[in-house]
Amino acid sequence: MTKPSIPNVLNGLKNRLGDRNSLTIQSSGGHLFDMSFTFNPPIDEDVLSTYESLPEDYKNYLRLHNGTKFFSWEYGTLFGIHSLEESLGILEKVKTGEYVPMKYKDDWFPIGYFQDIGGLYIDLSTDKNHLILLGIPVYDLLCDFPTWLDRMIRVNGEIYWEWTSKEL
Repeated sequence: MTKPSIPNVLNGLKNRLGDRNSLTIQSSGGHLFDMSFTFNPPIDEDVLSTYESLPEDYKNYLRLHNGTKFFSWEYGTLFGIHSLEESLGILEKVKTGEYVPMKYKDDWFPIGYFQDIGGLYIDLSTDKNHLILLGIPVYDLLCDFPTWLDRMIRVNGEIYWEWTSKEL
Protein backbone atom coordinates (compact mmCIF):
# COMPACT_ATOMS: atom_id res chain seq x y z
CA MET A 1 0.00 0.00 0.00
CA THR A 2 1.42 3.37 -0.98
CA LYS A 3 1.46 6.34 1.31
CA PRO A 4 -1.39 8.78 0.62
CA SER A 5 -0.56 12.11 -0.99
CA ILE A 6 -1.77 15.02 1.14
CA PRO A 7 -2.62 17.18 -1.92
CA ASN A 8 -4.60 14.30 -3.46
CA VAL A 9 -6.46 13.62 -0.20
CA LEU A 10 -7.38 17.29 0.23
CA ASN A 11 -8.31 17.76 -3.43
CA GLY A 12 -10.58 14.71 -3.28
CA LEU A 13 -12.33 16.18 -0.24
CA LYS A 14 -12.61 19.66 -1.76
CA ASN A 15 -14.09 18.23 -4.95
CA ARG A 16 -16.95 16.80 -2.85
CA LEU A 17 -17.54 19.98 -0.81
CA GLY A 18 -18.97 22.33 -3.39
CA ASP A 19 -19.13 26.11 -3.17
CA ARG A 20 -20.20 26.23 0.48
CA ASN A 21 -17.34 24.05 1.78
CA SER A 22 -19.89 21.67 3.25
CA LEU A 23 -20.80 18.02 2.98
CA THR A 24 -23.72 15.89 4.15
CA ILE A 25 -22.44 12.79 5.91
CA GLN A 26 -24.17 9.69 7.21
CA SER A 27 -23.33 8.73 10.76
CA SER A 28 -24.15 5.54 12.64
CA GLY A 29 -27.80 4.66 12.71
CA GLY A 30 -28.42 6.40 9.38
CA HIS A 31 -28.40 9.93 10.81
CA LEU A 32 -27.47 12.67 8.33
CA PHE A 33 -25.48 15.76 9.29
CA ASP A 34 -24.36 18.80 7.32
CA MET A 35 -20.69 19.41 8.06
CA SER A 36 -18.57 22.41 7.08
CA PHE A 37 -14.83 22.77 6.60
CA THR A 38 -12.53 25.76 7.10
CA PHE A 39 -9.13 25.83 5.39
CA ASN A 40 -6.62 28.47 6.51
CA PRO A 41 -4.25 30.03 3.98
CA PRO A 42 -0.76 28.51 3.59
CA ILE A 43 2.04 29.25 6.03
CA ASP A 44 4.81 31.62 5.03
CA GLU A 45 7.76 29.53 3.84
CA ASP A 46 10.25 31.74 5.74
CA VAL A 47 8.47 30.91 9.01
CA LEU A 48 8.27 27.21 8.23
CA SER A 49 11.93 26.93 7.25
CA THR A 50 12.98 27.57 10.86
CA TYR A 51 11.35 24.30 12.00
CA GLU A 52 13.60 21.70 10.39
CA SER A 53 12.76 18.95 12.91
CA LEU A 54 9.13 18.69 11.83
CA PRO A 55 8.28 15.85 9.45
CA GLU A 56 8.23 16.85 5.79
CA ASP A 57 4.68 15.50 5.30
CA TYR A 58 3.37 17.75 8.05
CA LYS A 59 5.28 20.76 6.69
CA ASN A 60 3.82 20.06 3.25
CA TYR A 61 0.36 20.22 4.80
CA LEU A 62 1.14 23.60 6.36
CA ARG A 63 2.33 24.81 2.95
CA LEU A 64 -1.21 24.14 1.71
CA HIS A 65 -3.20 25.15 4.82
CA ASN A 66 -1.79 26.56 8.05
CA GLY A 67 -4.62 25.02 10.06
CA THR A 68 -7.97 23.47 9.20
CA LYS A 69 -11.27 22.70 10.88
CA PHE A 70 -12.76 19.43 9.63
CA PHE A 71 -16.38 18.33 10.00
CA SER A 72 -17.79 21.35 11.87
CA TRP A 73 -21.44 21.43 12.85
CA GLU A 74 -23.73 23.08 15.40
CA TYR A 75 -22.02 21.23 18.29
CA GLY A 76 -18.42 22.06 17.40
CA THR A 77 -15.69 20.66 15.19
CA LEU A 78 -14.98 16.92 15.14
CA PHE A 79 -11.25 17.45 14.61
CA GLY A 80 -8.83 20.11 13.53
CA ILE A 81 -5.25 20.72 12.56
CA HIS A 82 -3.67 23.64 14.41
CA SER A 83 -1.88 26.45 12.69
CA LEU A 84 1.83 26.38 13.46
CA GLU A 85 1.30 29.40 15.73
CA GLU A 86 -1.38 27.54 17.70
CA SER A 87 0.89 24.47 18.00
CA LEU A 88 3.77 26.60 19.27
CA GLY A 89 1.43 28.28 21.77
CA ILE A 90 0.39 24.89 23.16
CA LEU A 91 4.03 23.78 23.30
CA GLU A 92 4.92 26.94 25.23
CA LYS A 93 2.10 26.29 27.74
CA VAL A 94 3.40 22.74 28.22
CA LYS A 95 6.97 23.96 28.77
CA THR A 96 5.91 26.60 31.31
CA GLY A 97 3.64 24.18 33.16
CA GLU A 98 0.49 26.17 32.36
CA TYR A 99 -0.85 23.11 30.54
CA VAL A 100 0.15 19.62 31.68
CA PRO A 101 -1.24 16.87 29.44
CA MET A 102 -1.28 13.38 30.90
CA LYS A 103 1.52 11.04 29.77
CA TYR A 104 3.07 13.80 27.64
CA LYS A 105 6.61 13.22 26.31
CA ASP A 106 9.06 15.95 25.33
CA ASP A 107 9.45 14.64 21.78
CA TRP A 108 5.73 14.90 21.00
CA PHE A 109 4.71 17.93 18.95
CA PRO A 110 1.07 19.16 19.12
CA ILE A 111 -0.61 19.38 15.71
CA GLY A 112 -4.36 19.13 16.31
CA TYR A 113 -7.30 18.11 18.42
CA PHE A 114 -10.39 15.93 18.60
CA GLN A 115 -13.56 17.36 20.07
CA ASP A 116 -14.25 15.99 23.55
CA ILE A 117 -11.30 13.59 23.33
CA GLY A 118 -7.92 15.30 23.40
CA GLY A 119 -4.88 16.56 21.55
CA LEU A 120 -3.18 15.10 18.50
CA TYR A 121 0.63 14.93 18.57
CA ILE A 122 3.39 13.77 16.25
CA ASP A 123 5.95 11.53 17.95
CA LEU A 124 9.26 12.98 16.75
CA SER A 125 11.35 10.36 18.59
CA THR A 126 11.47 7.95 15.63
CA ASP A 127 11.53 8.24 11.86
CA LYS A 128 8.04 6.68 11.72
CA ASN A 129 6.50 9.92 13.08
CA HIS A 130 3.48 8.09 14.49
CA LEU A 131 0.55 10.17 15.64
CA ILE A 132 -0.42 10.07 19.29
CA LEU A 133 -3.91 10.87 20.53
CA LEU A 134 -3.44 12.29 24.00
CA GLY A 135 -6.72 11.85 25.82
CA ILE A 136 -8.05 9.26 28.23
CA PRO A 137 -6.73 6.76 27.24
CA VAL A 138 -3.64 7.62 25.18
CA TYR A 139 -3.43 5.98 21.75
CA ASP A 140 -0.57 5.37 19.36
CA LEU A 141 -2.53 5.62 16.09
CA LEU A 142 0.15 3.47 14.40
CA CYS A 143 0.39 5.66 11.31
CA ASP A 144 1.98 8.84 10.00
CA PHE A 145 0.22 12.13 9.27
CA PRO A 146 -0.78 11.54 5.61
CA THR A 147 -2.18 8.08 6.39
CA TRP A 148 -4.13 9.42 9.37
CA LEU A 149 -5.56 12.35 7.39
CA ASP A 150 -6.62 10.06 4.56
CA ARG A 151 -8.36 7.73 7.01
CA MET A 152 -10.10 10.55 8.88
CA ILE A 153 -11.57 11.96 5.70
CA ARG A 154 -12.64 8.54 4.40
CA VAL A 155 -14.45 7.73 7.68
CA ASN A 156 -16.08 11.19 7.91
CA GLY A 157 -14.30 12.09 11.15
CA GLU A 158 -15.35 8.95 13.04
CA ILE A 159 -13.03 7.59 15.75
CA TYR A 160 -11.58 4.78 13.65
CA TRP A 161 -8.62 4.23 16.01
CA GLU A 162 -10.86 2.36 18.40
CA TRP A 163 -11.23 -0.24 15.68
CA THR A 164 -7.52 -1.24 15.41
CA SER A 165 -5.29 0.80 17.73
CA LYS A 166 -3.60 -0.29 20.91
CA GLU A 167 -3.95 1.52 24.19
CA LEU A 168 -0.66 2.82 25.67
